Amino acid sequence: MRLSRKFASVAFGIILGLLLSWLLLSKSGSTGGIFSALNSIEKKVADADTGLFIGAFALFFLSQVLRAFRWTILSFNSKIPFTLSMPVTSIHIGLGHLLPVRLTDIAFVGLLRRFGAIPVGYGTATVVQAKLLDLIAMGIVIGSAVAAGVGEMAFVAPILVLIGFLGIIFMVPLLRTVRKPAVWILQKLVPGGKPHWFDDLLKASAIKGRKGKITSAFFVSLAAWICKLMMFCLLLESLGITGIPRWKIFFACGVTDLVVALPLHGLLNMGTLEAGWAAGFAMVGIEGIIASGTNVIELGFSVHLLWMFMAVFLMILAFPWLWFLSYRNNRRNLSVKTDFKDTN
Repeated sequence: MRLSRKFASVAFGIILGLLLSWLLLSKSGSTGGIFSALNSIEKKVADADTGLFIGAFALFFLSQVLRAFRWTILSFNSKIPFTLSMPVTSIHIGLGHLLPVRLTDIAFVGLLRRFGAIPVGYGTATVVQAKLLDLIAMGIVIGSAVAAGVGEMAFVAPILVLIGFLGIIFMVPLLRTVRKPAVWILQKLVPGGKPHWFDDLLKASAIKGRKGKITSAFFVSLAAWICKLMMFCLLLESLGITGIPRWKIFFACGVTDLVVALPLHGLLNMGTLEAGWAAGFAMVGIEGIIASGTNVIELGFSVHLLWMFMAVFLMILAFPWLWFLSYRNNRRNLSVKTDFKDTN
């Protein structure tokens, strides 16, 4: 039953992504239909300015470094070393561009468990806290940019900040409230098992005695979001799009990222990401043809492909790093066992 529900959600995400992609491309405005739109997207990506793209890639990489450093700050009891958090972060982000319905978050917790012996509850709490800090940081960065450009839509910032703060403050009381039914469900799913991970989740979600760490992690989140949103600005410039106010780019790309975070998308985020992109730009008054015959929807697909290439490239580089960590840990464990036998 559980697998069938998961399969159904994955199938729904894939079908939704394909349907949205077809609808968006068919309405993109290309006179030759979908195939003409695809050719236009391919040409834009192939003609992207190399220097600006490398600059965007550098900002994207820096945002990953900052996120990896944040994991080390937020880790609870079981310290996550940067040498582990960096490759896991790259793999997590890369898989996020490939896997449907946020399966990448499950993979992230699993990788921490497999290669760092981080309890599932601790890893889950770290992921939840990081997402809440992202909401706060995103609200401040985007809200500040919007307020600097035009004050009409700056209301979005305090909403995101409030959601993030309330989530961090009330996460433990909420978990305590649902503990009994959650434990009962877990015991039904795993007969005879003890759901230690929920108790670990409860412990690792506490902010008492960790306010300094969470504050530091927030400022790191702030820097990571500035890098990421500036990356989008450079990607647009690499595709020949200039003149759009930066606050509009920040706002539209923030909406895009929020849509991607929802457990609705299919393989490669296709369709759902572009729908968020089109909606975000429409909210700031940018629709249809925006510059030199470039359609905002085709531009969204082009940016998506470049963004996905960067994410997958860094993920591929991270796999040998993770393999080396696994090899070193296995050798270390073997050495410990050998020493133990010799002493006996």
